[in-house]
Amino acid sequence: MSDKTFELTLLFDFFGDLLTEKQREYFELYYNDDLSLSEIAEINGVSRQGIRDSLLRAERYLKELEEKTGVVKRFRELRDAISEIERDAALLADSCDGRIKALADSILFRLQNLKG
Repeated sequence: MSDKTFELTLLFDFFGDLLTEKQREYFELYYNDDLSLSEIAEINGVSRQGIRDSLLRAERYLKELEEKTGVVKRFRELRDAISEIERDAALLADSCDGRIKALADSILFRLQNLKG
């Protein structure tokens, strides 16, 4: 999966519900189901250009939403911070004993719950 595709599908995960029904459908068929523009056009009885235009509008809108909200950027920052805290807590748990180890293990447990 290309970086562009990964970025767009991540934006879609966060903001896809804000697209029109057709934009969501075309996006899923193109990016998730890996259908070509021609295949999507044939299924939906519209032109290939119509599908392309709809996808481009959807992509622009998803990018605009991210620019305005920064939700995906913040998600990535939180994910990275959780990983760093998790790594540090694991080091602490491995190098200590007693109460400090128990606290570090508790932190690790809660971090795992946050990550899902």
